[in-house]
Amino acid sequence: MPRSTRTFFKPGILSTAVAAALIAGTDLAQAQLEEVIVTASRRAESMQDVAISMLSKSGEEIKDMGITRAAEFAVDIPAVTMSQSPIGNFIFIRGIGTAGVNQGIELSVSMFHDGVYMGRHQLSRAPFMDLERVEVLRGPQSILFGKNTIGGAIHLITAKPTEEVEGSISALYGTYGEQEISGVLSGPITDTLSGRIALRGYQMDGYLDNIMTGEDGPERDDKTARLQLKWDATENLTINGKWETSEFEQTQQFTQLSVSDPTGTGIAFGGLNSALVAVGSGTGIGSERFDDERAVDNDGGVVLGQVAPDYAGLPGFPDKPEFSNNSMDLGTITMDWAIGDHTITSITGYASYDYQDICDCDFAAIPLIQVDATEDYEQMSQEIRFTSPGGERFDYIVGMYYQESELDYRSVEGFGTSLASPLLGAPAALTPNLTRDYSMQQDQEMWAVFGSGTYSFTDTTRLTAGLRYFDESKTASHVLDKNFTGGWDYSAAAGLAPGSITYGDTAAEYDRFLGDFAGTALTAISEGIYGGLLGTFEHDIQDRKRDEQDINWILTLEQDLGDNTMVFGTVSTGTKGGGFDGRFLQTNDSPFFEYEEETAISYELGVKTTLLDGMMSLNATAFFSTVEDYQVSIFDGATAFFVQNAAEVETSGLEVDVKWAPTDGLIVSFAGTYLNAEYSDFPNAPCWSVSGTEPVDRGNCVNRGAPDASRDATGDTNMFSPEFAFNLNIDYRMPLGNALEARGTFNMNYSDEFFAASDLDPIYAGQDAYTMYDLRLSLGRQDGMWDVALIGKNLTDELISGNSNDQPLVPGNGFASTDRLRSYALQATYRF
Repeated sequence: MPRSTRTFFKPGILSTAVAAALIAGTDLAQAQLEEVIVTASRRAESMQDVAISMLSKSGEEIKDMGITRAAEFAVDIPAVTMSQSPIGNFIFIRGIGTAGVNQGIELSVSMFHDGVYMGRHQLSRAPFMDLERVEVLRGPQSILFGKNTIGGAIHLITAKPTEEVEGSISALYGTYGEQEISGVLSGPITDTLSGRIALRGYQMDGYLDNIMTGEDGPERDDKTARLQLKWDATENLTINGKWETSEFEQTQQFTQLSVSDPTGTGIAFGGLNSALVAVGSGTGIGSERFDDERAVDNDGGVVLGQVAPDYAGLPGFPDKPEFSNNSMDLGTITMDWAIGDHTITSITGYASYDYQDICDCDFAAIPLIQVDATEDYEQMSQEIRFTSPGGERFDYIVGMYYQESELDYRSVEGFGTSLASPLLGAPAALTPNLTRDYSMQQDQEMWAVFGSGTYSFTDTTRLTAGLRYFDESKTASHVLDKNFTGGWDYSAAAGLAPGSITYGDTAAEYDRFLGDFAGTALTAISEGIYGGLLGTFEHDIQDRKRDEQDINWILTLEQDLGDNTMVFGTVSTGTKGGGFDGRFLQTNDSPFFEYEEETAISYELGVKTTLLDGMMSLNATAFFSTVEDYQVSIFDGATAFFVQNAAEVETSGLEVDVKWAPTDGLIVSFAGTYLNAEYSDFPNAPCWSVSGTEPVDRGNCVNRGAPDASRDATGDTNMFSPEFAFNLNIDYRMPLGNALEARGTFNMNYSDEFFAASDLDPIYAGQDAYTMYDLRLSLGRQDGMWDVALIGKNLTDELISGNSNDQPLVPGNGFASTDRLRSYALQATYRF
């Protein structure tokens, strides 16, 4: 993929000029950076003393910029992507993440919530509300962080109950009908008990205009409540309890056709192209582009029947409106018990969610594909750690971890397959609309023991060694049934009156049809659609078991160079367990239902230093990582994605993080990444799609059209892996008189171009390089009691895709998920 590094430096010149102008007009008084305390090593330490490449953002920073979801937070962290698609979520750090969406896969980069592992796609939607800070840990975190995570970790630490009464109320109102109101109340309840309650409500009308329905979307309505209690049970025992509940409702998706075939020659279904053009008349269906409009509607085939009479009155066309309804509950009980100078920590965690997502997954104004997916998940975990006092010749942490979970996933996927009648050479009345209905139930159990010790050879030289052994088992069942979507009437095929030979919409009725017309052209048509077009086969897999064990380790050597500089070198390994394909469509005896674990080894060389008498910090890390048996969810060329251990990935690069406080009122922060993340071995990558305007061998596909079709992607860049990326933040505060303070925060994010889908198709999955600018201007009291701010995001209105791919069943077309466009908001906060 070509790189345009020249544009990387132009924003830097602009930002340097802005910073210089601010500094030139500022009194250069002596300033000091505040010390940032983190818990990345499971001890409270200064970030400058932790031999881990990481970034930390405070809850106030996150709130001030109006960040309401994970995707917005990740924009400010170079080479970190947190993106949502219509059927899942992505998290990538350093070019490592879970490529593609599958409900059977846990994430290679995991989130943690107050120390509790949240490795499922859906749990990454937890709101960014009332946080103390967020820590982003880069590279494998396989020893001290709950369940293994091989690519990195994002740790959300919530604000805790306070010893004094305090609270806040904040309101935000912005473009696209965006509204947020949140409130916090914290303080003592008795001499030994304190509490904290946080509430948040959020609404948005949406930033994409659906020109088929006249509605804006995605329309969101989020509600979250969190209660925390802290009990000082004795002088040596403290217990913290937390319960959080959330509901997220969304109507319409944020995905649109973004690339189409304007010649009208690339549609595979012959007559389907004319239907596309007719139904999409006036909607731009022939020239769709990545913009602020969608032309999406599943209307049950009403308009289709009006413009193409052969389809009039046929039942079973997709007809459900798009929406996503989610609920999530999180609970934690953390106990810290001091025994002498040592501490025993117990973290009991609970997480559950359920959702229903309905996706108009043809992303067009035709009734072609509809996915109605539900998932119910519940997890319990228990971690116990024994920690030495710290500051000794030998410091250590030992512990054990246990987790169990239950998953129940179901997807009912309806297809307007009668649109394929021209391709099959059959009348539309004999080409039924079909549904596949599959479900997966999985029980998972995992336990681990771990330990980490640091030995100080001298006051300036330290060696840390960590070891973790885990044992994990999974038991899964997967069932797929087929049926007529809305039933079907075959009376005309037998020359009988309508209603004489009809079938219902259940699996049993479809089986009855297969028996009644065994060996005839009718069953050949239906089964041909299921097998050849949809790649779907009935199966009933019960209680498939999988067990695995592994040992991970880490070695870190640290050397202090004076009082303010530390260099370190780290070698670490990580393992992410294998499992079962939640979206499996093949037969019982297919070997592709199960996939193996992926393993990683990482090398890092870093430096952390404080300069200019505490006015500046400079951290840099060079890294090289290899992931073997990389788990990839791959588009099968029909209507589904399947999981396989497809590749070996190598990532290398350099991370530089700088923070500078030239004056008491000015802080300049820079975080930049150079990244080379490529497949060192990927011989069976998915083929790129073709259309009438593209050569058949595009991408050098082998055996195109066959089940084993593939191309060699060895040497290609992985998805969400820009070569250059950086964030620049300039925060300037100026007192106005004795009581007020004006503040301006300028934020710039640059990303080189990257792929936004696992097929790595440069036409349909390519995201161009972009530069985004955010600005916050506020006025408030110097003591922070209140402030009012105007926030502008993405001021240059960059179009950015968080997920894109070629269009299933419609070669020559692609789709993209649009992250939000330029927006403005007014924010007011009162604290007491």
